Amino acid sequence: MKKALSLVLAIITALSCCVSAFAATKYQPSFDINCETVYLADENGNVLFEQNSGQRMYPAELVQIMTAIVVIENIEAVGGWEAEAAYEMSTQNFLYENRSGIISTGMLAGNVFTADELFHAMVIASGYDAAMTLAKLIAGSQDAFVELMNQKAAQLGAKDTNFTNCHGLHDTANYTTAYDMYLISRYAMGLDKFRETVSKTSYTCEETDTHKKLIWNTDNGLLASGNVHYYSPVTGIKAGYSAEIGRNVASYAEYEGFAYYQINMGAPFELDEGYNLALYDAKQLYNWAFTEFEVKTIVEAGASVAEVPLELAWQKDHLQLMIGETYRALLPVDIDVASIAYEYDVPESVEAPIEKGEAIGKLNLVHSGEVIGSVSLVAAEDVEQSELLSGLKNFSDMTRSFWFKFIVITIFILIALYIALMIIRNYNKRKYGNFKKRKRL
Repeated sequence: MKKALSLVLAIITALSCCVSAFAATKYQPSFDINCETVYLADENGNVLFEQNSGQRMYPAELVQIMTAIVVIENIEAVGGWEAEAAYEMSTQNFLYENRSGIISTGMLAGNVFTADELFHAMVIASGYDAAMTLAKLIAGSQDAFVELMNQKAAQLGAKDTNFTNCHGLHDTANYTTAYDMYLISRYAMGLDKFRETVSKTSYTCEETDTHKKLIWNTDNGLLASGNVHYYSPVTGIKAGYSAEIGRNVASYAEYEGFAYYQINMGAPFELDEGYNLALYDAKQLYNWAFTEFEVKTIVEAGASVAEVPLELAWQKDHLQLMIGETYRALLPVDIDVASIAYEYDVPESVEAPIEKGEAIGKLNLVHSGEVIGSVSLVAAEDVEQSELLSGLKNFSDMTRSFWFKFIVITIFILIALYIALMIIRNYNKRKYGNFKKRKRL
């Protein structure tokens, strides 16, 4: 396993300076999947595996990914990360009344924390208490904060998502999908504060005059060294669970610049011989992705692959086309690159002048009847325009225009009328001229 992973890492490192992409094709692993819904894709949405990814599911603590986004994007308006907030008795009472499944970070009513400390408590340890305190700090109330969450979800294109709280307590109106959670997670990982915090496995909140020393550890077994589910390439994101919905995890695994996002939702709540099956599936799928797939070069930039009819060039009637950029894809190791077919999308003809590198069309790459990617086709050479051929074409175009035809026809009609008039005039002249001669006689 380690040798296979090292091989893939070496390939990816060697190709890191070039264009790369996943094939859009979805593949089926050989092992069983325990989660009800799964979405495994790169940051561009190129999918390696998905299962029921559009099905509505209950997110549990994955809700806090959106909570973190809203906090990050609004924190400066309330004083920045050093702004302070007190953990209120009303929040403590609410969580106590709903204590089944609640994740608490050890806060007590009256404790005062900075926004940064609360953020770490929520992102690392999934603290409901921290999430609710942050929501009150940012928006003044839980309802107002949830409204901001739903507005952001809509902006990100998460069309099948509706949040009713900021912490993840189960609510049948609080739902999302694996695909929507992928969109949300991908956006969150693009925020430096989130990416930095979510990769940590522990945070120590030092003692102050309002609270004791608190240590918050990650609840994501994929991140925790020593955990049975630990997977070193994973650098986030968040796990969630409850008896009502089972177990979920949103994760991110990176190999030297090449990365996957994976959303696993709806695994059984009960552990299977000590295994959290959401985390188990995630690790299995990552191993599958990096051992049974490899980065392959499909086409190389600069390779001449086609030609297109050329007009307005002297003694040259075809333009050579070449690949605009190298295309690499992560494909199953048993797929031969030679089996990938080309489909050209180019115009019927092009006109000079043409500059080398000018985009002319695109090349679709097809495997098993499905387009797995496309690259641009560009001119392989400079071509000058012939002034003579250009002038002839302009004249030809002019002769086909409506106004040219109208003028020609009008002139023709006028000439015909003139000829007819002359014929009539000559006829009358001869007729009446002969009549006058007879009269004189």
